[in-house]
Amino acid sequence: MIHVLIVDDERIEREGLKYLLSMKEGEREIYEASNGKQALQIIRTEDIQLLLTDIKMPHMDGLELARRAKEEKPGLQIIIFSGYNDFTFAQEAIRYGVTEYILKPVDPDNFHSVIEKVEKEISLRKQKETKEIKEKNFLQQYFLQGYLYSGSREILNRAAELIDLEKWEGWHCAILIESSQAFFDTAEENLQEKLQKELHRKFFYLNLNARQSLLLFQDVYCDYQLVANHIYSFLKRNYINHFYLAVSRKFEGYECLPGILNQLEQQMEEEFYHPEKHIYSNDEDTLNLSVGEVQDSQLMQMISEDISRKDTEQLRRHFDCLKEKYHDNTQYSAMYIKFVFSNVIQELYQENQFSGERRLEKEIEKLYNCQNIMEIIKVTEDNIREYEKFLEQSMSESRNEVATVKKYIYQHYDEDLNLEMLAEKVYLSSGYLSFIFKKETGMNLNRFIRVFRMEKAKELLCNTNMKVAQISEKVGFANVSYFCRSFREYYGSSPESYRKGTGEDEQTP
Repeated sequence: MIHVLIVDDERIEREGLKYLLSMKEGEREIYEASNGKQALQIIRTEDIQLLLTDIKMPHMDGLELARRAKEEKPGLQIIIFSGYNDFTFAQEAIRYGVTEYILKPVDPDNFHSVIEKVEKEISLRKQKETKEIKEKNFLQQYFLQGYLYSGSREILNRAAELIDLEKWEGWHCAILIESSQAFFDTAEENLQEKLQKELHRKFFYLNLNARQSLLLFQDVYCDYQLVANHIYSFLKRNYINHFYLAVSRKFEGYECLPGILNQLEQQMEEEFYHPEKHIYSNDEDTLNLSVGEVQDSQLMQMISEDISRKDTEQLRRHFDCLKEKYHDNTQYSAMYIKFVFSNVIQELYQENQFSGERRLEKEIEKLYNCQNIMEIIKVTEDNIREYEKFLEQSMSESRNEVATVKKYIYQHYDEDLNLEMLAEKVYLSSGYLSFIFKKETGMNLNRFIRVFRMEKAKELLCNTNMKVAQISEKVGFANVSYFCRSFREYYGSSPESYRKGTGEDEQTP
């Protein structure tokens, strides 16, 4: 639809132009103004693409309006009407950027010919602008995805040559959306616009794979837990899939983005231990409180979940908070402090295989016989170290399970693969398989599957004559347009261009 502004101090003249426009096919939204001042206000507030103005008007003539309108919107198309067959007016109009100059009385055939020419130029300009926006957005997605997963300074340097990284600098929070089934490969193309309209705020949308998408937000002063609740409510209302969301901590600077994604993926693992929850938030805000303000129950809940996820890094971090809280604090009784730290040991022994080799009662008794806080901390830390050793040993023994899962993926990559189904194949819990798979391969399962499918797609493009649609199906994509978009985001060129050789010099992120 083209937005047209008609400016003339005589109403009958405006009506005449509106009638002539109605005779011409095409969708238009017509705005009217009776003088130049009023017209400028409309130009500033509406997306006017074509200005039709009389040259003789009180207060501000058409030439002055054209000059000031061009300053406001350089791409504006302008047609001036005048009853004066004066070459000077025409010269002045051209100097001010007027597209066409039509004499009054208006000849309908000439008018329609001029309108057709100008609207065609507007349409071509819009197509070009849309293409440029899509291309810029694609480059943002291509480099961002590469940087998120690699943290490579080289990718940042290449990105800086082609895109403005100032946009990345403006992001302060991220929300990861995960679907229980492949959803984003068949989701509507306007899903991003629907979400932005629902939230009344803009964000950068990045699809990671068929099950995950990432939203990046700019507003610093915002409760993103509420934003996540709103997103979840929208998705639940409109789609049948089960959705889970992870909300990042607030952050500054794009250098930390790879770490932010890693944290979000760790948070998302709570899905396997708390399936009743659908929104998982970072505990950074809790730990930003002074240690004395953090409740013991909060810290113990975090430690319990760290042990469930076998996340020893976070376990150490949260245990350090517990140590700091009680190290020099004399307001608590010795018996209560022993009780608090004994809970940490009991949580460690919830792991059946770990507890099967040791006696919980013996360790608890040792802790209660401690004479001071330093001894209590040492007993607890000794048990944490033993737990870490146990996990390292378990990891080496679990390599066979990871190898089995990888082999299954290699043989069945054209099928709908998911964590739950693969965990059943090796008789492990979903959460534990997720943990050991990422430890062993350096990437989560969804990412691993996507990378392998992209590699197979490249191989088929280079070594067979299969059509793109056939390759899409062969590598497990239900939607060929989603496959083409994913391939381009991964390799930097479309499947067709890659096959022809025009994309072969692109480096994989």
